[in-house]
Amino acid sequence: MSMSKYVTLSSSVPIYNKLLDHIEGLLDEDDEKYCEIQSIRDAIQKGYEKLKRYYSKTDDSYAYTIATSNFIIFLF
Repeated sequence: MSMSKYVTLSSSVPIYNKLLDHIEGLLDEDDEKYCEIQSIRDAIQKGYEKLKRYYSKTDDSYAYTIATSNFIIFLF
């Protein structure tokens, strides 16, 4: 994403999804990626909350409908 000249919502939404899934695994005790160290888990939780806050702002964008391939349904 950092090498792209123009980062678009359609390219960033899948990246957000992948990051959120990975972080959720680090915080889930039942996941094999679970982080055992509490202080690191605390930092991961803070980052997760911030990432979710920015991700939720994509819902406010009209471009989100296009980026998630719901644009055709939106038109009709």
